[in-house]
Amino acid sequence: MKLWELINEILMVITDQVLMTVLGVVFGIQILYILLFFVRAKTYPKAKVQHKFGIVIPARNESAVISDTIKCILKSDYPRELFDVYVVADNCTDNTAELARAAGAIVFERFDDNPKHKKAGYALKYLFEKIMEEHKGEYEAFIKFDADNLMEPDYISRMNDAFDAGVKCARGYSNSKNIDQNVITGISGLWYIRDCRFASNFRSAIGQGTMLGGAGMMFAAEIIEKHGWDCLTSSDDSEFTMRRLNQDKIKTMYVKDAIVYEDQPSTLKDTFNKYMRMAGALNKLFFTQGLKSFGLFFVRWKWTYLDMFMTLMFIPICVMMCIWLPIYYIYIVLFYGLMQFKYGHTYYDDVTGMPMFWKYITTIGYALAFAFALAFILQALLAVVLERKRIKAPIKKLIPTVLLFPVFMIIYAAAITLGVFKKPTWKAAKRNASNVSIEHTTSDAPADVPTEEVSNE
Repeated sequence: MKLWELINEILMVITDQVLMTVLGVVFGIQILYILLFFVRAKTYPKAKVQHKFGIVIPARNESAVISDTIKCILKSDYPRELFDVYVVADNCTDNTAELARAAGAIVFERFDDNPKHKKAGYALKYLFEKIMEEHKGEYEAFIKFDADNLMEPDYISRMNDAFDAGVKCARGYSNSKNIDQNVITGISGLWYIRDCRFASNFRSAIGQGTMLGGAGMMFAAEIIEKHGWDCLTSSDDSEFTMRRLNQDKIKTMYVKDAIVYEDQPSTLKDTFNKYMRMAGALNKLFFTQGLKSFGLFFVRWKWTYLDMFMTLMFIPICVMMCIWLPIYYIYIVLFYGLMQFKYGHTYYDDVTGMPMFWKYITTIGYALAFAFALAFILQALLAVVLERKRIKAPIKKLIPTVLLFPVFMIIYAAAITLGVFKKPTWKAAKRNASNVSIEHTTSDAPADVPTEEVSNE
């Protein structure tokens, strides 16, 4: 066998057998979640006891939205004496702290010139140290929101139901404040809705844990009393999920009726930067807590460990799909094309008898058209149809979002890949006027106001 034929055989084995098998397993699990869309997520009974919560919000130069967020929380249907709102104004150069105090929050201001410490994780670590120093034992659980979040009036009550039922860590339903602002916000918002409706929904139904992501999270105060806030990477919510699972055997449960709304980035640039910022931290998390979770699966034999490992595996998979697969298929098509059309030497597939050049052209075409484009369009459409009552937007306005949903996956994969190899710097993102109509909430924030969040890098 000639050397180049041997090289082709090795590349084919690596790509068509090893890598495609990995892709098949990871994406196969996600397809299973979608096919089982009819399974109902767990519903928690009404709590017998109303527990006391501390609501924590990290904020950096969030004057455009912080007042609305705090006012929204304070008008919850949960007894006012049973929760307090804390804001850590982190390295702010605007009046975020003043506005937060005026809205009714307890505010701590933090200033740290170390650029490595300008992350949400360090802000939360500082805030929890202050709370434990002054109010240790006062709260039974905490809820973390971002500075741009709104929530339904019963959000705290729903989380209290789960906490009273024994849940130590939970996420809610991640909805969007501005899903119908444009196609970009629509795609980003639908991404989280899709994850809740399919993956988180099924995991909840079978009693397994899910991954913290998007807005809002609840966790027992005993975790903070034991560890403090020990998640300091650029993706502290995912890190919190994995640390609690691996170290404390605590699964993050899904509370489907605790609905929180997040401001989605409204430009392609802001969307790209958002996922680039997360990529490096998630990649490191995969090779630390992710691989640890994989090993613990064979010790504890709980599906959640393997499921969370495969969830984090999407990061290296994105890198593989953006680098290895394009290079391989461009090479193999060019090779067989040159052999057939320039040198007159046609290679045939042993199974189909088709010329190898046309086999790969056909395979790539079918994969892009059906396994990629059509598959993502259909699951986006299914998510919109199933969640139409929760999506606070006219469904007809989301048709372009559904049709362009596969494009989001390309953007997502490209941003993740660049983020893994490049350390992104923090850049200001726009805050957008909310399109959500919540009975207790009125918005006085101006539209499209540039802001600078707590830095993730």
